[in-house]
Amino acid sequence: MAHRKTNKAWLTPTLLGLLAFILRSIYAGMDRVVWGDEPFYLWLGRSWFSGRGYHLWFVDHWDYHHTPGYPFITATLTRLTGDMARASDWSYILFGTWLALVIYFLTRRIYGPKSGLAAGLLIALAPATAIMPLYWGTMTEPPYWALAMTGTFFAFRAFQRWRILDIALAGIFLALAYYVRPEAVVYLGAMGLILGLRALSRAPRIRNLGYPLLLGVVFLLAIFPYLAKVHQETGLWTISQKVGANFATAEGLALGDFRQFDIETWGLDSTGENVRFFSHETADASALAYILSDPLAYARILYGNTRKLLVQLLNVHLFPVYLLIPLALGLFRRAWDHERAWNELFLAFTLLPGLSFILFFVQERYIAALAPTLLIWAGHGLIELGDWLQETLRQLRSRKDGRVPGKQDGWMIWLPVALLAVFFLMIAPRQADSAYLAGSVRPVHVKAAEALTPYVQPGDVVMSRYVAIAWHAGAEWLPTPAAGIDETLAYARHHNAKFWAVDGYEAHKLRPQFAPLVDDPENPPPGLALLLVVPDATGREPVVIYRITP
Repeated sequence: MAHRKTNKAWLTPTLLGLLAFILRSIYAGMDRVVWGDEPFYLWLGRSWFSGRGYHLWFVDHWDYHHTPGYPFITATLTRLTGDMARASDWSYILFGTWLALVIYFLTRRIYGPKSGLAAGLLIALAPATAIMPLYWGTMTEPPYWALAMTGTFFAFRAFQRWRILDIALAGIFLALAYYVRPEAVVYLGAMGLILGLRALSRAPRIRNLGYPLLLGVVFLLAIFPYLAKVHQETGLWTISQKVGANFATAEGLALGDFRQFDIETWGLDSTGENVRFFSHETADASALAYILSDPLAYARILYGNTRKLLVQLLNVHLFPVYLLIPLALGLFRRAWDHERAWNELFLAFTLLPGLSFILFFVQERYIAALAPTLLIWAGHGLIELGDWLQETLRQLRSRKDGRVPGKQDGWMIWLPVALLAVFFLMIAPRQADSAYLAGSVRPVHVKAAEALTPYVQPGDVVMSRYVAIAWHAGAEWLPTPAAGIDETLAYARHHNAKFWAVDGYEAHKLRPQFAPLVDDPENPPPGLALLLVVPDATGREPVVIYRITP
């Protein structure tokens, strides 16, 4: 009997994992553009595992901008699949399935098995977690979420009953999440704080405080090799080198001035040989100095980021506004007792990593870290709604003598979950066309890459603002700097670039100095020879490709 119960207990997560796996396998087969940071991680893994060092080919120093977790994952999977893009797809499939399962087990511990299954299904099916990571341009979201929420799961086990093993596992998994994305340090802070509050609520308080302290020790020991390497390269001891760099390059983006952001990020450094994003000169950027230089301006950024967060969060890509109803039911349909209040506080603390981007700038893929917790509440709320429907139907069908029918209407509790699941299956594939960040990638980039491919030899370098053009052409990439044409050509020759792809949107919206290269390609300046003009769907913003001459 016990053996049968064990098998039955594992049937639900097995079927849930199979559903998540199959669905992601289907989505991974859809056409998509490899763009944004994803090629950086893939190239870093290739370079690292081939013994050429942990850096992109045009950078002369170890890459401290991109933590090595995702390059390690994709390089390992590349060894197994033989293809970098396919390795990225497999990471999305495997870690996406992992995420659905860990949310199931976490929710089951808090609310019970029915709510656990409902939350797991939402994670498996909702656009935010099921399909959007394919189009956000990093592909780091699935492993980051899976590892961070696994650390959160073990932290919650310790939250329920102090155990050194759970604390150690929480620290290890949060550290692994940090290696994928350094903002996982906010998860550490959130878990450490809520565990500290829990420790102070129980006797013996002083001894219990050792558990959150142990969490921090395990985490720091696990990430110390990386911190030491960053210190070796930059001379700085910092938990996240990206904090200062983000402040240094993100003011324009936070204020909606994309031309300013373009200059802050892709302008040339003082040597004229590197763009700022990959330059040593942004390594020691100070977040505190940035804030203190103009506190009022920073306050305006915080206000604008808060408004952006609400607008971007409550959309079909992340957390559709209609899910606020089951979320509210999940939180407030039943009165809280002491333990329920603590559990809800624990979940509320898991929102801090997503909310922390208010301090920098808000983009859909950053605040998507809020989605797993919000979907937990919504999944529980759907079960509460189904329970209400079931009980209401039973009462309406009750007999005049007061006797209530049996549980033949038990299926009613799953009706809200089933309807939303079907709806998500219908709408998720349709999100792809609107998923790309406006101005960062366009379908014409793939067309340009396809047109350029016959001219590209192994090792050829394509300079472009948009990495997708070089990636899909099978070439090496060099970022086009936000600089004058002469400075740009000098920079391109320094790095032995052979082709220069100029995008119409880039020239007309961000870098007007490049507009003549798009508007009058037949008369290029000295040093350039026209190779291709690839029109976009509108005919107004083509990609013009030049050969760079000596």
